[in-house]
Amino acid sequence: METVSLIVVGLFISGCAVYTPKDIKSVEQMIAEAASAGAEKKAAYEYYSAVEYLGLSKDELSEADDKNAKVFGDKAQAMAEKALQKSK
Repeated sequence: METVSLIVVGLFISGCAVYTPKDIKSVEQMIAEAASAGAEKKAAYEYYSAVEYLGLSKDELSEADDKNAKVFGDKAQAMAEKALQKSK
């Protein structure tokens, strides 16, 4: 029983990355907001990077690779935020 507890604590401390469809939806909304602000022209690099990273994140999530889904999802979110800032 102690071994199981140590494994659980170890996983918790290591920060297991769990990326969910809810996280994807949040980034999609941010990308849509950036598009509404004109990011496709005003911040094309950031906007299209966000779109591509989001696609990669969805692919990884569909393959049950939460770690890489989170990595790409975080990149998508960061680029969407930059696109939104540049577009305002």
